[in-house]
Amino acid sequence: MLVINHGEGRALNAHCLVTNMSREPVHIQSVVAKVMAGGTTYTAYITDAEDIRRSGVDTGWQRMTRQGPLQPGTMADMGTFDCIIEYAEVNAIEAGEHLAEKLDSIAESIEITILGIYGSEDLLIGATRKFEVTKSASGSGIRASEALTRQITQRRERKRLLKEMNEQL
Repeated sequence: MLVINHGEGRALNAHCLVTNMSREPVHIQSVVAKVMAGGTTYTAYITDAEDIRRSGVDTGWQRMTRQGPLQPGTMADMGTFDCIIEYAEVNAIEAGEHLAEKLDSIAESIEITILGIYGSEDLLIGATRKFEVTKSASGSGIRASEALTRQITQRRERKRLLKEMNEQL
């Protein structure tokens, strides 16, 4: 079981955290962010931490990917929500999409999906959680849409996600 949450506040610079609540290690295979804005969904596979690489901060290879083993009871930092939204914006522009405004100013929600391998499972396991982007006079923030992370357990959905992941290779 994977839990997706936010940490270090509720502003857009809060961190997206993933915790492995299983009894066995989970190998994170892929991380997908979907940013919804103005009726359009901007999807970015953020497994390779291009946002960190672009920042110019020398962090070592461990921070250059969001892929790898996650031991039971441990947490992994997927980066800040504002950096994840920026990652989706850069992907959209590189794909030739025209954005009238910066994506962080028009984002309505962001959905994070984690795909992984667990023990002897023959299909991916996964978890997803959606966060609403809130706007106020003091700035933008995030709020979970639901209290719990949704575990992806249906075989059909797991197969579809595997197909989508294979198309991104």
